Amino acid sequence: MTLWCAAAGANVRSQALYARGLVAFNVGQWESAYRLFNEAVQADPNDAVAVYYRGLTQARRGAQAQAIQDLQQALKLDPSLPHAALDLGIAYFNAGQYDAAKPWLERAHQQGSERFTAAFFLGLTLYRLGDNAGAQQYLEEAKADPELRPTAEYYLGLSLLRQGQTEAGRAALSDAAREAPQTELGKSAQGYLEGAAPAPAVTVGAGKPWWVSGSVRFGYDSNVVIEPDGSGALLAAQGISHRDAGFTAITAGAGYTLLDTSFMSLLGEYDFYQSIFFDLDQFDLQGHRLQLSAISKPGKITYGILGAYDFYLLDFQTFYQQGTATPWGSFEETDWTATRLHYSARVQDFFRGPYDPGRDSIDNAIGARQFFTLGNPDRLLSIGYQWDFLDTFNNGPPGRDFQYMGNLFDIGVSTPLWSLATMQVGYLLYLEDYQYPNSRADFIFRRHDAEQQVALTLLRDLTPHIAVTGDFIAVINHSNIDAFEYNRYIFAVGVRVLL
Repeated sequence: MTLWCAAAGANVRSQALYARGLVAFNVGQWESAYRLFNEAVQADPNDAVAVYYRGLTQARRGAQAQAIQDLQQALKLDPSLPHAALDLGIAYFNAGQYDAAKPWLERAHQQGSERFTAAFFLGLTLYRLGDNAGAQQYLEEAKADPELRPTAEYYLGLSLLRQGQTEAGRAALSDAAREAPQTELGKSAQGYLEGAAPAPAVTVGAGKPWWVSGSVRFGYDSNVVIEPDGSGALLAAQGISHRDAGFTAITAGAGYTLLDTSFMSLLGEYDFYQSIFFDLDQFDLQGHRLQLSAISKPGKITYGILGAYDFYLLDFQTFYQQGTATPWGSFEETDWTATRLHYSARVQDFFRGPYDPGRDSIDNAIGARQFFTLGNPDRLLSIGYQWDFLDTFNNGPPGRDFQYMGNLFDIGVSTPLWSLATMQVGYLLYLEDYQYPNSRADFIFRRHDAEQQVALTLLRDLTPHIAVTGDFIAVINHSNIDAFEYNRYIFAVGVRVLL
């Protein structure tokens, strides 16, 4: 039975509204289409086609739960609707309900309705469920559709790598990179092949030159401090509150690929940060970052340069600014290892006492990082070292208090926890050797700090664009001068959005 024949059983008003809604639907006017299909359903709740198209429109509007409800109802009214099983399976997939998506996609595949599309989404669903052999079978079939082929090749490569089939997996990723070289998917596949990082999950249909992100976190901080550069390495005694507080942290960001040629890409980004502490509003920090990155096309050797400008307000008053330039290069030694080298120059300018002018400075750093993929593109180990020297512009008191030489060691692991979440664990040790006797030690002793950090993040995708997060951070700073010794523990949960 065709959709038109199914609609013929509806009443006259429902048919008229459905026809008008179909015009709006076909030109992408989702709000108008939804209103007309909704009126058609109200005119005749048994009009299966109107209910079906209202569900499709809900899916286009991002309302997956309502889409699922309508598509299920349409199938109850008319089980013979030819594409409804496929669309219901896709709606479940987009909602992150992979177990529920699987039987509907299997039904659509058996029916032969848009077989390649059904095979494609069934392959992705099995991949999400950890059935890599099953995913391989359906993704191989989906490659026959030219429009689906690059993404099918990409996830086929990941499925093969998860099964230990290294050569076949890399060949599939190479095909994906070759067929869609200018897309996010193609760049991700090529980036993995170069060994700089594991290939991340790419949103189906990605390829747009822009992205938008945001997050909201709620948490508890056992010892609020001022960290204008986000490193925790340059704290003044006046910046340590020794008081705990609950907080809200809000981030937002956007980026755009300004230039994309055969040999390099130029990306511009803006990021916003705002912390709000309960009962400690004098520590509320607002940050703005403008960033420009030039990156060569991935190869055996990949290189680039990053420039950034940061501006901060403390308690909504001008506080601090910095500019950073970081050239870097990475080299792939094997299929599973890569090394990255970098140099960074950072100029820091404080606007308010007691930080200004003593802490105005330039920090020069050189570092190296080794990456290892642990037999699976979803599992990454990184080990890093950085040496830096912070030279204050004011070489007399109080500037000498903050001039130091630092050695930073860190190690991090990122790995999936079955199908539950992605876990990131990191440890950092920062040894700071200050160059002059400190004023808080009556200019007798030089300050020596050993800062340790442990960080744990859990991230679970709810949909391709929304994830929930949980964070724990412990900071223990040992110093031979009591004023600079402190411990800090942070717990936070939040929601992250990426479009």
